[in-house]
Amino acid sequence: MTTPELNERQKRYMHIAKSLESASKEYGSAALGLQQGMSEEHVHRHVKNANAAVESAFPELFAPPKQSAAPKLAPAARDYTNLKVLLIALLVLGLLYAFVVFGPTGDLTKTWMLQDLQKNVAYPK
Repeated sequence: MTTPELNERQKRYMHIAKSLESASKEYGSAALGLQQGMSEEHVHRHVKNANAAVESAFPELFAPPKQSAAPKLAPAARDYTNLKVLLIALLVLGLLYAFVVFGPTGDLTKTWMLQDLQKNVAYPK
């Protein structure tokens, strides 16, 4: 009982086995070349072929990671805290200024006359 999925897995495993066998032979040739004193270029060529065989067996390990799109952030709601504090401070300062300009400051020289003061502080008879 074979399914297409099973056949694909079998083909993939056979490809990996052949690639690793080829890589093993190349690494063996490189080791033999080092042992026999062959040139570095000869050894390097065998190692490079072996690395290519391993990469073809497992391409997902050697592929660069895909760049994922940065998640889109929702626009931040505006923070009106500083504006609220400023408006409250301006309201308090405006109220105090209105008190100073329009009179209810406790300054008796603006609303009382000297005669009123003398009447109010006179000793009762």
